[in-house]
Amino acid sequence: MRAFRRALEPSPAERARSVLARPNPATVTTADLSVDLPAPVCHTGPDDEITLLVPDGHPILNEVGAGSLEATVEFIDVAPLDLRDPTRSLLWISGELGVPDPDEARELALNVLAADPDERLLDLGHGFTMVVLAPHLIVHSAQDGCHLLHPGEFGRARPDPFGRWEGPWLRHLEEAHADLLYALLEWCDTPLPDGRPRPLGVDRFGLLLRLESADGDHDVRIPFRRPARTPHDVAHEVHVLAGIAHHR
Repeated sequence: MRAFRRALEPSPAERARSVLARPNPATVTTADLSVDLPAPVCHTGPDDEITLLVPDGHPILNEVGAGSLEATVEFIDVAPLDLRDPTRSLLWISGELGVPDPDEARELALNVLAADPDERLLDLGHGFTMVVLAPHLIVHSAQDGCHLLHPGEFGRARPDPFGRWEGPWLRHLEEAHADLLYALLEWCDTPLPDGRPRPLGVDRFGLLLRLESADGDHDVRIPFRRPARTPHDVAHEVHVLAGIAHHR
């Protein structure tokens, strides 16, 4: 088995920030209310605040009113494939929730757009209202454990560039290139259970596969030879690694 150099991975803050950037379901809990947000549009602002777009008339808007209140928002990082256990990680953010006036909300949206041209922000004022969460506690829980993150560390982290793109690509990989997934398993140095490898996630440093076996789920990371910068790089790395494994 040919060894890679020490495999690079996203930092805990980057992984948590990627959960926020993807269209994941969320739940907002206050002292008097717990309500779902199907897939809020979320970003971080210049002062480490977190902006969320919620539908006009959502119960949380009435709960906050013209003031502010303490709230915890739980984001569930859901795999884009229909897996036995689709939850990849959990992100909890606790802080002070408020509703900015329309002018302030537009200014915040423009600041976000300058760094991230997310067209979903154009829905602000057209059926959606912005709420702002000033965090004081951020916890990301994944397979490798829980990570307590400082709001500044979280705010400075950049989401993985493939987070919003990974869903369709992973589904295509499973449906059209299952042979590549079996070949990639040859890079693993540890014994693996029998089972069909399924794509669980992708980032600029590698591909994550899951084997669903009779004794549980087993996740395997396949590191890329070099960080990917474009979707083309990702596809190229997968094909090259699978080809190398096939011909060894």
